[in-house]
Amino acid sequence: MFKKLWMFGLGLFFVFFGKLFAGDPIIGCPLGVEKGNVWLHSTTSYMAANKAYWNENSTGIPKMVAMPTNWYAKILKSSYRTQFGITNRFSAGMLLTYWDKDISKETWKKKPNGDWFKKPVSYHSFGFGDIWFYGLYKIVKRLPRIEAISIGTGYKLDAADNSLVVHGIGSGAKSYRFAFLTHINLIRRTSECSSIWYEYEGKVRYIEVKNDQGQMIEWEKSGWNLGDKYGYNLAIEYELSRHLKVVPKFMGWWKIEDKDKNGETVKNTKFYEHSLGISFQYFPIGTEYDHSKIIAGVKVPISSINSFSAPVVPMFMAMWTF
Repeated sequence: MFKKLWMFGLGLFFVFFGKLFAGDPIIGCPLGVEKGNVWLHSTTSYMAANKAYWNENSTGIPKMVAMPTNWYAKILKSSYRTQFGITNRFSAGMLLTYWDKDISKETWKKKPNGDWFKKPVSYHSFGFGDIWFYGLYKIVKRLPRIEAISIGTGYKLDAADNSLVVHGIGSGAKSYRFAFLTHINLIRRTSECSSIWYEYEGKVRYIEVKNDQGQMIEWEKSGWNLGDKYGYNLAIEYELSRHLKVVPKFMGWWKIEDKDKNGETVKNTKFYEHSLGISFQYFPIGTEYDHSKIIAGVKVPISSINSFSAPVVPMFMAMWTF
């Protein structure tokens, strides 16, 4: 009992005092899916922002500040994954994400005479974003200590409608991701699950929007080359019982600056987020069935430069293998 309490306390320590870099698990789990099996997985998170990336002075450099008066950002994200085992080493799948964004903010705009002014922007937009197709291959599987060492690649189809892309639901660009993943048994009842990845973000397609006079014009981000992204995560899994695990997790990503359609660097488009998390995983039929479980947890951003940030992001996941 003392050992279990000690490990739980260590997990809490990681969440509130540690620091990490993390990623978005597009490729999936290093264990993959065995031949003939189907893996269904869903993840839902909710963010109510308390900080925004903003410069109160039009000529100033933006920074993360407390949400200005009358600003808000409430973002619900639900991802749905299916993965099929083609061989005992190779599996492939698809990932689809639904967004619900309710946002009110301001942005700086320039008049024809060169003067700057604040323009209010408010919208409630929701729908499915882009679609990822991916494959995962286990280089090493089921050695005494190593459960899996895997490589994966993914292709993102820019499937989101133009009206959604301009509200940040989908990027309007085709992307590619490459990942290296591991799942290793450490000491008794303890294992790690980690990944590092690189993503080529791609070029935004041509999109038209209405201006204030109701005319159709080219969206300002049409033709942009989005900055490449990098990330990694590390989860330490500790088995409390045959049906329960506690998992402190290190997560993070960062991206380089975008370039406009003329090849010029777009200022203030270099973002990152470093977070810590903890989750409890419940296995109805036992921990030996790793892909059949229910997960509840939180993510705590520690350091970030992003459009919006929240002190805590609750997350709920469910998965099952058939």
